[in-house]
Amino acid sequence: MSIRVSLIVALMLAPNLSHAGVLKCKISGYNEDIFITTPPDTNSNDGQYARIGVSPGIGNRALTVGDRMGAIAFVELNVDGTPVGLLTVQKNLQVIKSSHSIDPFGLVSAPSQNTGVCTPCAGVRTCLQ
Repeated sequence: MSIRVSLIVALMLAPNLSHAGVLKCKISGYNEDIFITTPPDTNSNDGQYARIGVSPGIGNRALTVGDRMGAIAFVELNVDGTPVGLLTVQKNLQVIKSSHSIDPFGLVSAPSQNTGVCTPCAGVRTCLQ
């Protein structure tokens, strides 16, 4: 079901593109663009996770959750599956990135929140141009 949700998310975010699995986001406080890539455009073979990183198709795994009002939330997971951030993309492609750290005792530290805007790409290669 995750693949299906991710594909629906991609189509919802960019309904005019025939293949819209990548968002290129400019977020305040970040020097580099942040890319959100949904399957099948990821460079991984797990096939069920979106990816969030500084290159299209490469980065931390992310779970995708659609809001009934049209926003899409991407829950960013670190290597061991711990949630470390949340990117919420609104229907108008405005994005809010919330991040934090969780220590070995389960305590949350270093919370932060930044805003920006995303642009849909027609695929991994077009985002690199």
